[in-house]
Amino acid sequence: MLQYSIADVLYSQYVATGFQATYSSITISIPAQPGQVPVMSVFDWIVFHQNLGGFNWRLSWAKYRDGFGSISSNFWLGLERLHRLTNSQSYRLRVEMLVESNGLWYSAEYWKFKIASNSNKYRLNVAGYSGDAGNVLHDSTFDYRHNGMKFSTVDRDNDLYTTGNCANAMNGGWWHNWCYKICLMCNDPRHRSYTLPGLQLVHSRMMIKSII
Repeated sequence: MLQYSIADVLYSQYVATGFQATYSSITISIPAQPGQVPVMSVFDWIVFHQNLGGFNWRLSWAKYRDGFGSISSNFWLGLERLHRLTNSQSYRLRVEMLVESNGLWYSAEYWKFKIASNSNKYRLNVAGYSGDAGNVLHDSTFDYRHNGMKFSTVDRDNDLYTTGNCANAMNGGWWHNWCYKICLMCNDPRHRSYTLPGLQLVHSRMMIKSII
């Protein structure tokens, strides 16, 4: 259950690009975990990832499993929390990206989003794409498809790249394949999507909303 705790906070950095988002600071309950977890919400979407730049995403499996960062800045909720949330009820996913070359925001939305368990390496499962960013997580070419991939970090190589560790080479944890079509947690200059003009991203965020 969402519990609103602080008044809306307007982030002015988005106004200059023509995109304005109203954030709320809320707390959420994670199934089978005690206490409340603070997150940001945008129009009832729970923000579980935010990349505003200037952050080192080259972190361990334990960090990505448990979560890190600040909800008002660079942030990752944690794979275990995402697994517990998305397996407790149905969620949809929204990915938003601000492109460096033209200062425009693009989005990709999926009507099904689920993260597998730790024993299954937090495998990604999405379906039902719409948006103007391209189908960034389910490319028609299997080598670049993130859907169905296990999560990889610098110390846990679960990708399909047979001669190396994509997370180590790209400096960031992700559902790497061979290696990526999009990576929102790779360090610059690899914070990018190959479906967008100019490739390079300034900001990105990923959000979920329960399907009622």
